[in-house]
Amino acid sequence: MKKIFFTIYASILSLSLFGQIKNVGFETKKSAESFLPADWGVAPVVGFTAMLVDDVKFSGEHSFRISSKENSSNYLNVTQTVDIDAKELKRIKLTAYIKTEDLKGAAALWCQLWDGNKKMVGFENLSSQGQVINGTTDWKKYTLTLIVGPNIKKLFFGAYSLGSGTSWFDDFAIEEFEGGNEPASAAVTKYSNEFNYIVKKHSIYTDSLNWASIDKDLKSLGKGLKTVEDAKVLTNYVLQQLRKAGDNHSFIQNKVAAEKYASSNTAQDTVISKLLPNNIGYISVLAFGSTNKEVGEQFAQKIQSQIKKLDTENEIKGWVVDLRRNGGGNMYPMIAGLKPLIGNGTLGYFVKGKSKIEWKSYVKVAEEYTPKNQSNNIAVLIGPRTGSSGEMTAITFIGKPSTKFFGEPSAGYITANSMHSLSDGSKLLLASSYSADRNGKKYLDRIYPEVVVKSTPTNDLALEMAAGWILGR
Repeated sequence: MKKIFFTIYASILSLSLFGQIKNVGFETKKSAESFLPADWGVAPVVGFTAMLVDDVKFSGEHSFRISSKENSSNYLNVTQTVDIDAKELKRIKLTAYIKTEDLKGAAALWCQLWDGNKKMVGFENLSSQGQVINGTTDWKKYTLTLIVGPNIKKLFFGAYSLGSGTSWFDDFAIEEFEGGNEPASAAVTKYSNEFNYIVKKHSIYTDSLNWASIDKDLKSLGKGLKTVEDAKVLTNYVLQQLRKAGDNHSFIQNKVAAEKYASSNTAQDTVISKLLPNNIGYISVLAFGSTNKEVGEQFAQKIQSQIKKLDTENEIKGWVVDLRRNGGGNMYPMIAGLKPLIGNGTLGYFVKGKSKIEWKSYVKVAEEYTPKNQSNNIAVLIGPRTGSSGEMTAITFIGKPSTKFFGEPSAGYITANSMHSLSDGSKLLLASSYSADRNGKKYLDRIYPEVVVKSTPTNDLALEMAAGWILGR
């Protein structure tokens, strides 16, 4: 029997607040022959193994292990849903013990907050709250802070392991948030006010927020908070209100992540190029995560070098630009690298109210390449993993002659985030404007391809149809 089955609450009110997490320590199997835990959802992912193990555990007889040998952006989840009935706005914690070994990606807890219509109205994960788990780590209790109120009826939560390496999970619990009734400290108030000032001044959703109500809630939620780290409870609540207003893009980049982003490419993926049958050039540009000038120029040069190599060594009849795995980051190195195919002229616009600012590439390539045939057809592939700056990069091709989009609608993180420094060294990436293409068309939702086609792991129909269009079939 686990030494932690479920958190013992301090009052009858606490006991009635949550539906119990089932099989909290992965002690029970789905069946006698199964290696999967009862009461948890585990969807298989190619390249990953997920199973109950008894050789490594925090307590009891089992833990849940997720492993992968593939260094990619894929991940595997273990999930569960519990009911919740909060009578008032309050802070709670989702906790679990996690251990990792040679993890190249990340492990994390996450939670979606659902209303009575099973609509997600809030989302939190460890990384967004400044906790990054990778490498080799021993068992440690991790805490995900949540803010719930009468409108929250269910918690859909779980844990994931991303990239290569191994993660173990054990002893999940939902707990009350400790804290007194005294007002928030001066440090907490100062940090919260600093954050709110930026949101009020720069967010495109600020007019949709009821700031009088938010300020009242923040005063209540701030009771007992003493440190700047504690203040993340309040900033996360403001982000939750932004999400309710329609902002699914703004987030906080913690100090460590911000420093890495400023010095190196934090994205694991890169650039892929090849020659397809019938002399079609293929270039896939994946996520790029850095604001470092030299690193950005190197990335842009890498794209152009691969385009140049394909074009000079072959008689290219058309191009496929694959952005289906481009989850975003910094759009400027992507655009600078693809400039031989995007062409000159207007790339797009940032739009806020009546203001319209033309996109300018801030990344330069030493020797820009011009394709031999600048009138070739260009097929752009997008899909649900094309997000944020990946969507901005796609927009630069919209309206270009002899260009057509294939695939599925993009992810919908299409607002432009501006970066704002916070006093603790973290960054607030805030949705501050909408995006528009070279013709001034504004995108409020996502990008929809002209040819909608869903590929499968064994049949890339989008690529097939794109190649057929390029060849005039």
